[in-house]
Amino acid sequence: MWDWVQELFTTFEAQLQIAMTLLIALMGWMIFRAHRQITKLAGTSAVMVESLGKLERTTDVVAKIAQSSAKMQESLASLEQTGDLIESLTAMAAAMQTQLGSLERATGEITRRTEETGETLRSNLEEYRMAQGSTNAYREYLQRMGMAPASDVEPILEALGDGASAVSVEGKILYTNRAYADLTSIHPGATLDEIVTRCHIRAFDGADLPVTDLPESRVLAGEIVEGELVRMRPATFERDVILSVNGRPARDGSGKVVAAVMLAREVSEEIAMAIEVRRSSSEHGRTGPVSWAV
Repeated sequence: MWDWVQELFTTFEAQLQIAMTLLIALMGWMIFRAHRQITKLAGTSAVMVESLGKLERTTDVVAKIAQSSAKMQESLASLEQTGDLIESLTAMAAAMQTQLGSLERATGEITRRTEETGETLRSNLEEYRMAQGSTNAYREYLQRMGMAPASDVEPILEALGDGASAVSVEGKILYTNRAYADLTSIHPGATLDEIVTRCHIRAFDGADLPVTDLPESRVLAGEIVEGELVRMRPATFERDVILSVNGRPARDGSGKVVAAVMLAREVSEEIAMAIEVRRSSSEHGRTGPVSWAV
């Protein structure tokens, strides 16, 4: 009995030892596997940490790229605005060049017409002086020209394309040719005072002109007027008329002014502006730099 129990325990102890050995072996294997898993996990964790670092750096780069892209967009918008501005300036420069060309052509035409008007005025004044000094010689001159005058000066003045008038020292209109009457609705017998009121005579810039500043009054005072611009509204007109006026005093044998002989030609607003520019340029050349106030 005791032997059997001893053998049983001996067998059980052996079995227990075997079981313990197997258990230890299993635990060792499990610990080995766990160690390998932990090692792999540590390696994976290190890789993930490195990847996270790279991702953070990539995120910073992407943010910088986004900022650079926004700045580039702003620069492109500014460049487009600059391009539009350059196109506008180019168009303005081309338009100004065209206007300057037109102004230059108009100035040349004005110069030519002014010279022609000056020659015509000098010729008419000479003829007027001939009539003043010697009626017979004047008539002989007109006959050589193929004219049969009804009076001393009317034939030549009526033949002019420009408006012509004569004003007495008392400021009364003595004569107007047909061109002048059609252009201004002014006829002989009117006085300068009446004309200023009835025709609303002004300077080219629109400032009112008193009688004493009229070209006729200045000529009667002995002044020679050339290319004076006058703006007026004839009584029968619905618009302003701009006149380029030339005038010289007519004198008697003693040199006393007895009348003002005037020539007037209608000019457009553009040509009148070109005359003003030409006059300003001429005055600038004589007096030096001019200060313009805005």
